[in-house]
Formats: sequence, structure tokens, C-alpha cells
Amino acid sequence: MPTSMDSQLENLRLALTSPEKKSPFTIANYIATAKRFLSFTGDKFPPTKGNLKRFFDQQRERGISPASQNRYFFELKKLYEANSWLWPLSKKDRPEIPESLPETALTVDEIKTLIKNRGNYSKEERFYLALATTFGMTRLELAKVDNKDIKNGMLYIKPVRHGKGRWAVVPGEIMPALMEYHPRQLGISTLSLIFGRILIKSGFEKRRGSSWFSIRVALLERLRVAMAQKGLPISWADDYLRFREASIGSKRLDAVRATLYRDTTSTLQEPYALDKIILQVHPFISFWQS
Repeated sequence: MPTSMDSQLENLRLALTSPEKKSPFTIANYIATAKRFLSFTGDKFPPTKGNLKRFFDQQRERGISPASQNRYFFELKKLYEANSWLWPLSKKDRPEIPESLPETALTVDEIKTLIKNRGNYSKEERFYLALATTFGMTRLELAKVDNKDIKNGMLYIKPVRHGKGRWAVVPGEIMPALMEYHPRQLGISTLSLIFGRILIKSGFEKRRGSSWFSIRVALLERLRVAMAQKGLPISWADDYLRFREASIGSKRLDAVRATLYRDTTSTLQEPYALDKIILQVHPFISFWQS
């Protein structure tokens, strides 16, 4: 028999599919946030302004970023609208997002510790850590992975918003971590919680600015240095990590880029040639060896 919460969530689901249907990924995020909020408030419908404020206080205490809290604000507002509840908050109640968030890259030693402690993690946690440390995947990319994306020693990395997805070569070192878990698409908030659990199980405290992106930035910087040392264009590191020219990550190491960023892609005609070059100098793959 459906519960009150089931009814509220179904109303939200219907609102997200009419008149224009949102993507399954977007719907999953809205439903996950709404379910977390309704579980927090209990059987009080409609939830009060005090419920909302206490919920956001809890998110801050748990270290949830202002950007994520801001997203929760709009997702919960949609929940209220879908159930014909009066939205009790105003624009001034929206979580403030700092103009610039710190980009904290983890050190090689820190990432080595995360990988070496993989025996302490769940299959799910090992799976996503393996993808993040190998391919520098963003939280959104990780959230979109499902079981059919891994086959024949290859991983399909779906595009986040625009552009094309691509198949990437999976190194044998991480294959055991990928094969023991059967992924399904997750909400991005769930991915943040997984990262937090990995840090705790490795003995690290979650610090401001640390996230899946911290691994991505660390990998980008190390690969750029490796490309430079080999006399290869550092743009190949950006290409491997699917960075756009205008992205935050591609703006780092600009001084090095000015002298070494050059286009020699004509030498990469062989299928997956870039992957093979990157995997030869990859800074983290060896940490996954048994």
C-alpha cells in the first residue's frame, strides 16, 4: 500500500514529465533529494519553513557544498509546487555560493593512500574510485555509468551535457574493481556521499574543496607534466580527461601551456593511440596493482 511519501514523490515525478519531460538523470536527482528531505521531516505534510531550515542546517553540518545546497533549494521548491504546497522560503533564504570555490588537488601520496586502502571499501566505493583515479571522471560522468558501459576491456564515458561520449581503454590493473560491481545510474548527491565515505575509511577528514574533482585536477596536472617531460603536447592530457578549452581545469598551468601546448594530433591516427600513450605515463595506475 502506497505511503504518504510515495504519493508526494509520485506527484513530483509527474510534474517532471509534463508538459515537457526532464531527462531520467534529472528526474533521479530531484526524486533523491525529495526523498531525503521527506525522510528527514517524517509524516508532516506539508513540511514547514522550520523543517526546511533545519534540513539545510543539517546539510551544512555534513559539509555539503553551497552549490549542492542551492540545487536542493530548487529541487525542493519543485516538490512543493508538485504537491500544491505553499513554498515558505524566499530568494534570500537560498544558500549563498562563494564567487570562487577552492580547487583542492589531492597529492600523489594522498591518492596512493586512497587506493592502497581499497580493502576497507565496499565494492561500490572501489568501483567509483577506480574510475575516478584512472579516467579523472567528473561526478556527473560517474553518476551516469551503468552496467552496459563496460565491455570488452573498454569503458563508455557518456557526455555530461554537450559533445560526444567516447570509448576508453580500461587498464588491466583496475579491471578487478570494475568487474566485482554492477553499476546503475546514481544521483550526484549519492556520489558525494560515496566520496566522503572513502575519505573517512582512509583516515582523511573531509576538507573544504575536496571532492571527486580533486582527483581529476591532480590527474590533469600530473599528466600535463608527464607530457611535457616526454616532449609531447600537454593538450593530450586535456583531451584524455575531456576538458574543454574554457573549463576551470584547463586554465591551470597556463605558463607551461604557453610554451608546450601545440597540436600534433596527426600522429594519433591509430585507434585509441591517445589512451595507450597516457596509460604508459599514468601516475596512479600502478597503485592498483595487487
